[in-house]
Amino acid sequence: MPTNIPYANTDSILESLVLHTLPDFGEHGDGIINYNFLLSALREKKRFREVEGGLEFWKGVIKQESSNFKWQAHTDTMNANLQDPVERLRFAIKTFTGSVVINKLHEAQNKGRAMMKNFAQTLRDQAESTIPNAFNSAFWNTTPGANEPESIPTLISSTPTVGTIGGLGRAGRLELQNGAYTTAVASIGSQAGVAAMKQRQINQAVTSNDMVDIVIMPDVHYGSLVGYLSTLNRYRPDERLAKLDFDTINIGNTVISFENTNVKGGANTIAYNSTTTVGSIYGLNSKHFLFECLKDGNFIWNPEGFERVPLTLNKALYFWVFCNLTTNLPRAHFVMTNVQP
Repeated sequence: MPTNIPYANTDSILESLVLHTLPDFGEHGDGIINYNFLLSALREKKRFREVEGGLEFWKGVIKQESSNFKWQAHTDTMNANLQDPVERLRFAIKTFTGSVVINKLHEAQNKGRAMMKNFAQTLRDQAESTIPNAFNSAFWNTTPGANEPESIPTLISSTPTVGTIGGLGRAGRLELQNGAYTTAVASIGSQAGVAAMKQRQINQAVTSNDMVDIVIMPDVHYGSLVGYLSTLNRYRPDERLAKLDFDTINIGNTVISFENTNVKGGANTIAYNSTTTVGSIYGLNSKHFLFECLKDGNFIWNPEGFERVPLTLNKALYFWVFCNLTTNLPRAHFVMTNVQP
C-alpha cells in the first residue's frame, strides 16, 4: 500500500516518491486486473493461477472416458487397466516488460514539494493506463506474434477444425474444437438473439452445471441487449464486478460484458464490422480458461528500485510479467461470428 514518506532535498526523494505512488499491482497484479474485464472476471471465478516455475504452461485435456468404470454384478471382476486419459496442450511463457524513467534534468526541475508530487502522479497515471491497455489489446489480437501471448481469438477459433492449439492439431480432435456458430443472428437484443446465445452455451456444456459463464460482445451489441432487457425489467448487473465499476449483465450464472470497438492508438479489439454492424460474441467457460503467471514474474516492479542506465542521465524502474492465457478444454468455449446488434 502507498505510505507517507518525508520530503527532503536529496536527489533520491523523487525516486522514493515515484516508488510509493506507482500503481501497486501487488500479488496477482490487482492494479492491472481492476482495469481489465477479462482478468477481473477470471479472478472472480478464481481462474488466475500462480505457478512456481517451469519451462512452459501445460494443460492436460481429457480425451476419453476411463474404461475401468462400469455397472456390474457384485461377483464380477472389476476392471483395473492402465489409462492414458490426456493430451497435453503446451503454451509458451510470454514476457511483458516496461519501465518508468527519471532523467537528472527532470529531477532537478521538480525539486519543490508540489512539483515533485505532480511529476510522480503523472508517471503513475501514464503507467496505470498504458499497461492495462497493452494487456487488453494482446487478449484480442487475431494473429499474435512470436513474443505475444495467446488471445481469445486464437484459443476460441472461428475455424475450430483447422490449425493448432497448444501445439496440437485441431483436425480430428473434438476435444480441441470449440463451438463456432456462423448462422446469422438478426439481433442479439431480442428474444431470438438471447435464445441463440443460450443455445450455444448449452451446446458447449461439459456437464449440466459446467458451461460457458462469461460472455463478451462488441459494445454496440451490448447496448442493444441492455435496451431489450431493460424494457422487460430483466437487466441485473453482476454485483461482484459492479464493485470494480464494470458494467455487466447477469443472466442466470452468466456474466455478460463488452469490448469497446471505438479504440485509439491501433489497439486490438473484438471483431466488429462498423459497415455491416456484424460482430463476434465469445463465450468462455471459466472452469477451463485460465490466466497463468510465474511466481517470480507476477506483475513485478524491480525490487531493487531505480537503476542507472549506462552512459545516460536516466534512471529506470523496470517492470515485468511472465504469463499467458491458457485453456485445458477448448471445446468448452464458443464463438458466434455473424451477430447483429
